Amino acid sequence: MTSFLRDTVSSRATLLAAALCVAVLAAGCQKGADKASTSQVAVKVNGEEVSVHQVDLMLRRQAAVPQAQQDAVARRVVDGLVDQELAAQAARKDKLDQDPRVVQMMEAAKRDVLARAFLERLGQHVTEPTSDEIDRYYRDHPNLFAERRLYSLQETSFLAPADKLAALKPALEAANGVEAVDALLRAESLQFQSRQTSISAEDVPLGLLDQLATLKPGQSLVMTRDGVARVLTVLNSQLAPVGPVAAKRLIASYLNNERKRNALQQGVKALRDQAQVEYQGRYAALMAAPAASGASAPADGTGAPAP
Repeated sequence: MTSFLRDTVSSRATLLAAALCVAVLAAGCQKGADKASTSQVAVKVNGEEVSVHQVDLMLRRQAAVPQAQQDAVARRVVDGLVDQELAAQAARKDKLDQDPRVVQMMEAAKRDVLARAFLERLGQHVTEPTSDEIDRYYRDHPNLFAERRLYSLQETSFLAPADKLAALKPALEAANGVEAVDALLRAESLQFQSRQTSISAEDVPLGLLDQLATLKPGQSLVMTRDGVARVLTVLNSQLAPVGPVAAKRLIASYLNNERKRNALQQGVKALRDQAQVEYQGRYAALMAAPAASGASAPADGTGAPAP
């Protein structure tokens, strides 16, 4: 049973909270449009129509609902839309649709919907990966699949100037074990924090995974970013391979999502290349300032296919 069915009051509250931003926006977008035919009307509220399409849109947002519960869900959706329409009508009566803050919210919602629709259309033209491409990805990333490992790590974090980090990195990576790492940091009078963590290969950024996979227990990998260093010392690792059959669906999904991301990036870049963007006021200086640089990404996840 979905949370929608478990908590009708919460569902209605959510719809009411969205009323000013969504229902008023929808009314604005439909202004001047032809009235829907009777067959397209789900309910009339004080003479204002809520269309079947609006109900269908809300139904599509629900999680998978068992066949026996679909009518109950539909009733609750329609009931919630009635509450939403009543709130929207009350907002218009009180001229909230002319309130500057509400107008800004409506414009932001409209811009968001249009942008999402455009990006979704870009993603629809992406081709599915072929079996050969999936097999090649499996072979090219043994540390994610055939030679996948589960890692038990000691993570040690500390702050230091960039030059000191650069000087310390070789010594830390040459240290044998957690105690040696701690001793080096104490000798440099650096304060540090340590914690043990367990991660799998797919939790590690692809750029670092090959380095981590070569380490034996007691060896360390040092990552630095914006003056922060993280030393990952391998306490233990064990093989947990994923076969090609089990990996196929994961790889196909990952490659498809990666292609969509690339298509969206290229599409937005093309728009930027053709656009005239003029930053004003303090934002001119803000956007002209160089972005903060980072030497390496933390081991917090990667987007790689997860078993």
